[in-house]
Amino acid sequence: MDNKFTLKAPAKINLGLTVISRRADGFHELESVMQQVSLADTLLFEPALEKGWHFFCTEESISGLDNLVARAASMLEERVDRPLPGVKITLYKNIPVEAGLAGGSTDCAAALVGLNRFWNLGFEPDTLQELSLLLGSDIPFCLQGGTALARGRGEKLEKLPSLPFFWVILVLPAGLRMPTAAVYRNLNRSRLGEPLLSDLVEAIRAGKRGRILDWLSRELTNTLETAVVPGSWLLQEIKSKLQARGLKPVLSGSGPALFMLAENYELACKMARMAEEENCRAYLCWTL
Repeated sequence: MDNKFTLKAPAKINLGLTVISRRADGFHELESVMQQVSLADTLLFEPALEKGWHFFCTEESISGLDNLVARAASMLEERVDRPLPGVKITLYKNIPVEAGLAGGSTDCAAALVGLNRFWNLGFEPDTLQELSLLLGSDIPFCLQGGTALARGRGEKLEKLPSLPFFWVILVLPAGLRMPTAAVYRNLNRSRLGEPLLSDLVEAIRAGKRGRILDWLSRELTNTLETAVVPGSWLLQEIKSKLQARGLKPVLSGSGPALFMLAENYELACKMARMAEEENCRAYLCWTL
């Protein structure tokens, strides 16, 4: 057992996301191109005097036992028939909460990997993948990382070639939150199955920067953008303002985060400043 160590938990964007249909189990059948970015939370694992696991988070609003990190710890503890040494898990939150960037899912993935290491459980990666799906649909991708085509609930992953390097500008309209469940409930059902992701996948496989950027400039890159929920009008207004300034913002997941790609640092900084001038928070990071 390592005495003390940290793990990074990188955020995720959806370069393209298609909701195909609602499933009998209440989930939605999806197809999405997922990409990890450098913006990350940090998890610290260190010995605790008391037995069991003890969870702390720098973001008070998500510090309870319903946090996915705590749920991951509880699940692993239940699956081991032996005493486990005490561990203190501290989550240093950097990824915005409820932004559509898979912050909770990536924290959970890091917790599974970290506790497997700290407690010397010996679970293979495939086993962690299976366990992760019990906690959330995006967690299997967060364990795998990189660039991937996801199907089903998000658990059927096909690894894609690494994306050509891009600077990523994440844009968060100030104070805006859009609950995922509400977004899915209020989708425009006539747009299910749109957009088709084949051109995006082919561009990534060919490693063509221009074709990737052209795809992201399309009218619809994410079915979830068709949802009409409180706050969606503000998101559309921000997007329109950025488009009027020559930018190409894209909805990341279920919202409200938008993202833009840039090929060089100077352009990325300029785009971030323009987003901040529209009363948005801007995070500058890059593809992993």
